[in-house]
Amino acid sequence: MRGVNHVFARLARSAFGRQSLLFLALAASSVAAAQPVPSELSALAAKARLEGALVASCRGQFRAGRPRGYAVAVAAERAGGRYVVIESDATVVELAPFVGGADLSCYTPAEARKLDRAIGESEAIHGQIAPRWRTTIVCGFVENTRAVCWQYSPASREYVKVGGWIT
Repeated sequence: MRGVNHVFARLARSAFGRQSLLFLALAASSVAAAQPVPSELSALAAKARLEGALVASCRGQFRAGRPRGYAVAVAAERAGGRYVVIESDATVVELAPFVGGADLSCYTPAEARKLDRAIGESEAIHGQIAPRWRTTIVCGFVENTRAVCWQYSPASREYVKVGGWIT
């Protein structure tokens, strides 16, 4: 949660409204430090033969008409790791590597649009999130101050970047 806490600290020092800060806190509450791995996720990770410690996760509807899956941060042996999506059939799709600690969140399109508005009003955070479909958006800090967001594109059959922000 280091990245999210960093965002909150910057927002608290800026002229950013309390209401937007509260929304960001609630939106980020789905990511908790040292959260236990759900048994369903453990089973999917084993079936997918995913190697490495699962250090953060969130659940979402990544593809329309398919069962929900998980976005996961998998720690590397040394620092950093990688963000992946594990589909309900144990298919693993890599989103991006990350350095430092994992900071991962899943948003509905409505939540992502609210977060986009909050980012747009911020003096300390720069970026945008532009959901394109009705499915879950995954956002993760790939570097200490840079987050990237992805969403599954049915047309190109891959996860595409739909935004991000820099703190």
